[in-house]
Amino acid sequence: MIIDGKLIANDIIERLRALPRPAGKFFGAVVVGDDPASLNFLKQKERVARELGIEFRLHQLPLGITTDALRAEIGRLASPKTCGAFIVQLPLPESINRYYVLNAIPKEKDVDCLSEAALGAFYTERGKIVPPSVATVEKILAHAQRDISDAAAPGALRELKAVVIGAGFLIGKPVGFWLQNRVAELVVLDAAVKNIHDKLGDADIVVAGAGHAKLFNANNLKDGAIVIDFGFNHDANGKIVGDFDPAGAHDKNIAYTRTPGGTGPVLVAELYENFYKMNS
Repeated sequence: MIIDGKLIANDIIERLRALPRPAGKFFGAVVVGDDPASLNFLKQKERVARELGIEFRLHQLPLGITTDALRAEIGRLASPKTCGAFIVQLPLPESINRYYVLNAIPKEKDVDCLSEAALGAFYTERGKIVPPSVATVEKILAHAQRDISDAAAPGALRELKAVVIGAGFLIGKPVGFWLQNRVAELVVLDAAVKNIHDKLGDADIVVAGAGHAKLFNANNLKDGAIVIDFGFNHDANGKIVGDFDPAGAHDKNIAYTRTPGGTGPVLVAELYENFYKMNS
């Protein structure tokens, strides 16, 4: 079964449309350079802003900008009271200190939840929002009738085993943290793990964020598994693909998000859900 991320995202957007729009608040973004993939992601974010009637301000900065200059520019652009949210489009050039730059985003405007202040609030469970990747996993599991948002509730699906492929700060770390008290067993596989296919056979939920084209397939999974694929890469023919190769998924009743059109639209919608929460 294909999990339609666009359908889930549309449901989120329609729900937000019914809420009072944060008055006079704009959504700010900065990108360094002109990477086509980054600009395409930003176009998706701008499109959702238009659908919600929110002003989207994109600032494109030169590739040679220094860390200090970028940090100062973010501070300036995000400082107006009318700025309700601000994001830095990743990845940044290798010459830039990513953490130093992200920490320039005010916590109360960090809808991506990437600064140390915002992440600290999330990891101590004191934050008003959660990282969009976490909210995306929660929404997709609920859509697939595997709602584990409250593991302490009667009937919660604590017998599930989850495997997270990739331990990066955007997907693996926050999603793994969120899952750890909601499933019976959690395995996080980083780049150092060998033979990852051997670790997937009994997983009920696989969350992939390695960015390695067709890293695993249906033959590696049990019947009825669910795959939430954040991976993004190109195959040998230049086609955009995820970490999961869906060939054979139907025969094993595997539910999965496709790439593109799976987790991406939900991630964008969750940015705006955070925008509304932080400006309500």
